[in-house]
Amino acid sequence: MLAFFCFFFLSGFCSLLYQVVWTRMAMAKFGVTSALVSIVLSIFMAGLALGSWAGGKLTHRLEARGPAFFVRLYGAVELVIGVSGVAVVPLLGWVRATLNSQQTAWGSANYYFASGLGIALVLLPFCTCMGATLPIAMAALAANRAESPRSFSFLYLANVLEAMAGALASAFVFIELWGFSKTLLIAAAANALIAVSA
Repeated sequence: MLAFFCFFFLSGFCSLLYQVVWTRMAMAKFGVTSALVSIVLSIFMAGLALGSWAGGKLTHRLEARGPAFFVRLYGAVELVIGVSGVAVVPLLGWVRATLNSQQTAWGSANYYFASGLGIALVLLPFCTCMGATLPIAMAALAANRAESPRSFSFLYLANVLEAMAGALASAFVFIELWGFSKTLLIAAAANALIAVSA
């Protein structure tokens, strides 16, 4: 249980780093507007919700598997999340270049639709993996018969603590000291560490 608490804390912390950096990078590439910030945050939250739902469905179908399967699955999902640290920014650049080649008028409804669709295609798979971590972790605990009535609360506590730490550290420490690129690499390395540890 303590291992999953640590995994979950670090994973959620990285997710907050990604969210802050991705939002700022999207604004740099597509414009600083309320609509764009809303698009990025909506896609992020939709991915978390979709991942939680899909992860729950998947773990329910595979509930006969042993705990080692779910721990390996958790590690694989963390590895995919870590890939986002190096993949998202170049992919957002590609989306922006595609919009430029189509000569879509900045600020138009077509621009927001096309940029929103491109951002969704880039972010949604990674955000979905982020959302799937909780149901997979709970399945691993349940399969190990280590689940107690407090297991969910324990992981949720990790989630709340990492949210506070991630929100403060991303803006005031990581980005200020190391910039966007290095912050993403640090988060990717942390996700890879979780994957290997799992």
